[in-house]
Amino acid sequence: MIARLGPTGRQRLRYVLLLLAGAAGAVLIASLWATEPGGLPPRTHLAFAALTAVGLGWAGFAGWALTRRGPLYARDRVIAARLALGFAAGTAAGTVTIAAQRGDATAVLTALAAGLVLVAAAALALLHARARRTALLRLRDDLENRRS
Repeated sequence: MIARLGPTGRQRLRYVLLLLAGAAGAVLIASLWATEPGGLPPRTHLAFAALTAVGLGWAGFAGWALTRRGPLYARDRVIAARLALGFAAGTAAGTVTIAAQRGDATAVLTALAAGLVLVAAAALALLHARARRTALLRLRDDLENRRS
């Protein structure tokens, strides 16, 4: 029974769509970056690089999930939540830094509040994913113990 718990067709379709969206986003941003007329500010180069990395990160995750055989026991959820937390933290840090460079205290507070909301949502998703994985692994162990 455990061997048949691999990803369903619906889950695989979601990962295919995520792979296509991540790859398309990365290609779009990278091609826009490559075709920009010279002399871009360093901050713009950094933004293009970060957005390209985000797209490649999601595409890489989806590719990894699609190549797994057998049950993942919510490992994919944990990895996705970690990616989301990392990307949310990077986005929050970037927006607060940009607002601080402009010297507008209201913009800094707004960026900080929005960033904290993003990071908190991603952290909650990670906690939920870890709890789900722990529950599934416990259930798997119980089933294996009953079988033997």
